[in-house]
Amino acid sequence: MPKSSIHRDTVCGEALFILQSLRENGRLGRSNKLADVKAALEPSVSLEFDSYYLFLRKYLYIALDHREAQLRLTDLGERVVDGELQDKFGMEVGEFFAEQLGTDPAIAHLRDSDGAHSSMPPPPPEGYLEEPEVTRTAEPPIPSLPRSRTSGTFGFEVPVAAPVPVPPPVASVRNEAVPLPPAAPVPAVAPMASQAPVAAAPVAKAPELLDQRYQKLESLGTGPLGTAYKGRFNALGLDICVKELKDIFGYFSFLQRGDVLKRLKKELCAQAQVRHPGIVQVLDQNTETARPYYVLELLHGSLKGKLEEGEGKGVPVALALRCFLQCAYALRAAHAAGLTHHNLKPENVLFDVYGNAKLGDFGLVRVVEQDASKGLPQVFVGASGMVYLAPELIQPQRAKEAGPAADVYGLGILLYEMLTGQIPGRRSPLPSEVNPEAPAGLDAIFDKMTQDRVDQRYPDLDAMLEDFYKSFPEAQFLAKGDLILSSEPR
Repeated sequence: MPKSSIHRDTVCGEALFILQSLRENGRLGRSNKLADVKAALEPSVSLEFDSYYLFLRKYLYIALDHREAQLRLTDLGERVVDGELQDKFGMEVGEFFAEQLGTDPAIAHLRDSDGAHSSMPPPPPEGYLEEPEVTRTAEPPIPSLPRSRTSGTFGFEVPVAAPVPVPPPVASVRNEAVPLPPAAPVPAVAPMASQAPVAAAPVAKAPELLDQRYQKLESLGTGPLGTAYKGRFNALGLDICVKELKDIFGYFSFLQRGDVLKRLKKELCAQAQVRHPGIVQVLDQNTETARPYYVLELLHGSLKGKLEEGEGKGVPVALALRCFLQCAYALRAAHAAGLTHHNLKPENVLFDVYGNAKLGDFGLVRVVEQDASKGLPQVFVGASGMVYLAPELIQPQRAKEAGPAADVYGLGILLYEMLTGQIPGRRSPLPSEVNPEAPAGLDAIFDKMTQDRVDQRYPDLDAMLEDFYKSFPEAQFLAKGDLILSSEPR
């Protein structure tokens, strides 16, 4: 079914159709399990079924029996199906679906010609209900006026006056009694520039608005859970990054959506509380919409891109060490606030315009981690991150017990890759053996950071930093606690 040119009357009618279908299913003894209803009705509606479900739940028209996973109509839902509360229902549809409808110029007029809100959605598609609950009396024909369907009437046909005949131009009427003098010849005049035929310019697609505050512009990249877009915060004219997490729900059943959203909101709020130069700032989030999203500061490139530019040789040693220290202090600050990352990989190390490293996507692994009590499956956030995971994170029974030491492991793998361009194995040479420019003092630190057994690894970033500064007594990297920041645009 086409997903474009959706009008409010269409969406309103389809939401009513879902309510009528639920009541009819109950009357006939059919299944009202959420998965069954979604499979049966999604082909018959214009938007994603999830959007209608969220709308009907939010405004209390339906409820979900969690023990039997059955949907049922609430008293409000019954009244809407019985033909009541139609003004309220229509206004709430317009409010909830404003984002999906706002980009269609055909829905600009949401009122009848007399200024009142339309009161009744159109009937559901014919043939679905065996015995329709709602019947309509056909309107008497109006012979003198043609009929037309408009977008602002929730599907009703309204009479439209026939066009008034236009009288012929006066210049074409000739008075035979008084002959008109012959017309003087008109001198040829070169057409003005504004009169020259101009090829129609392509119409630029209007930016999508999110909550009337943010513009969603071009895509910056797609990951396993969703897509990142460049955006604009309208109130400040500020460039931002918008991450839309539609794809995250492909890993879960519809019933698990609520649990996943709770986890997502919790992790986003936790990251937003940690303000540090090395942590990507979370500015806003909305997990209540059909496509949950969150807003971040806009950054410029990632460690993955810099490693690709190095063509398998890593990055310059000075950049590697600065990036390593900046990430170490970012993790240290996060751990002090009770927040672990557990998904370190080059894609999650981003850079500002001055080339400073910032860590993002804290806690997204916990959003999709296994929970046997709720039937959530084990999901790994992208196969590209597996090589950076500490052994305890790969074992579901141990993952919940993993702490700061797991991030120490991931950062150690990143250090080796930055210095050598390679991922270390069990018998890999030490960094300085691969790259003579890498300080030999880092070899023992890398080795201890990446031990498989937690009790043989650095327990936290503080312990690692103590050894780091002892390895460089000349203090070329300053002292512990001094975070090196670049201030030159890169």
